[in-house]
Amino acid sequence: MNKEVEIVPEDKSNAFVGIKIEEGRVKVHVPKVFRQDENFKRDIRLFLKSIEIAKTQNKANIKKGSNETDNVWPIDSYLWLINDYLENGLYYNREKKLSRSNSGKIEWKKTLQQVPIYSDGNIIYDQLITSRMVPANDMITHIYKICLRQSVDKFGWLFNYNFQIQIEQIVSIKEMIMRVRKELNETFDDIKRIRFNHMLKILTTTEGDNMISSHYTYGITNYYYVFETMVDMLFDGINGDEKKKYDPNGYWQLNGQSRFLASRLRPDTILKRSDKTYILDAKMYQYGATHDRSKLPETQSLQKQITYGDFVFNNLKDKNIRNAFILPYNKCLKSFVNDHDAVKYNDSNLVYFGYGYVDWRDNEDFQDYYNIYAFGIDFNYLLNNYNKPDYEIINQFCEVIEENIKRYREQNEIDN
Repeated sequence: MNKEVEIVPEDKSNAFVGIKIEEGRVKVHVPKVFRQDENFKRDIRLFLKSIEIAKTQNKANIKKGSNETDNVWPIDSYLWLINDYLENGLYYNREKKLSRSNSGKIEWKKTLQQVPIYSDGNIIYDQLITSRMVPANDMITHIYKICLRQSVDKFGWLFNYNFQIQIEQIVSIKEMIMRVRKELNETFDDIKRIRFNHMLKILTTTEGDNMISSHYTYGITNYYYVFETMVDMLFDGINGDEKKKYDPNGYWQLNGQSRFLASRLRPDTILKRSDKTYILDAKMYQYGATHDRSKLPETQSLQKQITYGDFVFNNLKDKNIRNAFILPYNKCLKSFVNDHDAVKYNDSNLVYFGYGYVDWRDNEDFQDYYNIYAFGIDFNYLLNNYNKPDYEIINQFCEVIEENIKRYREQNEIDN
């Protein structure tokens, strides 16, 4: 196993991102905005785990092996087996064997259940029952090694250790699953149950019937959806039926027919704060990785955000609407570090770039959502924190927008 990993930045939002392993060589294809720093292996692991979002939300195909499948690599199970191996060595399935001998641990309860010998008023147990742990069910040990081998092949490069797991597959995956499930159902040992459950996750997510291969591929070609979901989680977006109310729909009415849906627009994130509605659009644009102004959202994206605002204003009668873009960015990119016009917050994990607008809206009827405020969220920070709302980021984000709305209105003398 080559412990070095090659990072391959991808420019396009619809390019393949994920991991490719060929003959021990590891290539991780990442969005260009991904930052390779001292914790890059940890962040790579988090990036690969984020791909799971696409599968669990049923919005993307996971490419795995040579086929497309809905399976997700059980990364936590791979890492558990490797860490367990590093801490405890190879696992061998063992069972307690009882015997009548003077070697081993004395099993007093079973010994005392025997009929004793009475001699001169003394009770004598002349045959001690002892126990010792002996290897049992070599097939379970074999299956464990197979699962460990696959774990090492896929994620051994995360560890500074020279792994040598030599094993060949001798039975089908179907049989291995059956054997492990049987052992799981028959044991009450908590650690064994954890180990067997991790083994089952690995076995049941392996495509085909080969556990061991020299080629592995895992990734997606539409990571933009993952980014949208991570932003939605970090910014505490509303969901379910409450969010559906904010979806504008278009319809066709053909002559002599019932109307039918043309398409449905879906805002990425709706953030509610007090009496204000913030409509966020998460965009996997390359501005945050290049500092190139041509990589900002184009006019059609500006108009779509205004359309969302129009819908909420007219249909939901919400008068306090704000619009924003959230772009991934690299806070350590030299051009951003030296950009004193980009206003940075929260240790530069949030940055305010400016705002976009269109020229066909009459300022006499100006609405706050006509300006679409552009922010960057540090991509590596997002990978590490998206699992729960970040209220410091949210509060700063809202404050920046409210300050800019107030300043814009004062400069243009617009009444509320």
